[in-house]
Amino acid sequence: MDKPIDYIKTSKQRQDFKHNHRRKKNPDIEQKNQNIIFKTIEELRLTDHSFIMELDYQNSKHLPFLFQQVKGISYSGVSFSDKPMEEIPPLQTLKLNEGHAEFISTKEGEKFNFESNFFDCCFNANTIYFWVDPIGTFKEIHRVLRPGGTFNLSFIEQKFGKDLPWTQTDFNFYTVNQLKTFYRTAGFGDIEVKQMTEEVIAQDGQKIVRPFVHLIGRK
Repeated sequence: MDKPIDYIKTSKQRQDFKHNHRRKKNPDIEQKNQNIIFKTIEELRLTDHSFIMELDYQNSKHLPFLFQQVKGISYSGVSFSDKPMEEIPPLQTLKLNEGHAEFISTKEGEKFNFESNFFDCCFNANTIYFWVDPIGTFKEIHRVLRPGGTFNLSFIEQKFGKDLPWTQTDFNFYTVNQLKTFYRTAGFGDIEVKQMTEEVIAQDGQKIVRPFVHLIGRK
């Protein structure tokens, strides 16, 4: 596709959003997400001039790393939050390797404002716990992916996440089999499961190794 992508595109509906208390920003959790996001990007099978959608993005700290992977990335960051991104990278950063980016807010459950068969891949890291209708969202992701496109999802399994001190409210954890069912229900095949780990800093300042799962489904 040769359709140009604007640097920043703000949804006209953003001002009508109601605040979602499940989306309150927690700097500690956001920091813990960074390692998972970088490892997720490393698992993307990108080629030059890929069209990429990041679903439910939380910040932009990982974008310079993403744009270094291949040339000519067209990135669309889609947020379910009612608040705009606080920090947007400098234009020259996102122009690295001839790349372009846009940032869009939408209400969860609504149809994405993209044509069918538009993106080469979609990725999400560590926010599926808050999705109200995950199966419906998986189906929309499937719709906007091109044939052969992939949805890469990283998450902490239920058995590891349910007892963490900061996850006692508002988190809905899943098993690998539950998420594989979501993929299949939405029409994905060739589902890959990768058991991975990341190193994070605990509240007492000690480094700990935390397991997570990376799933890949192909349209």
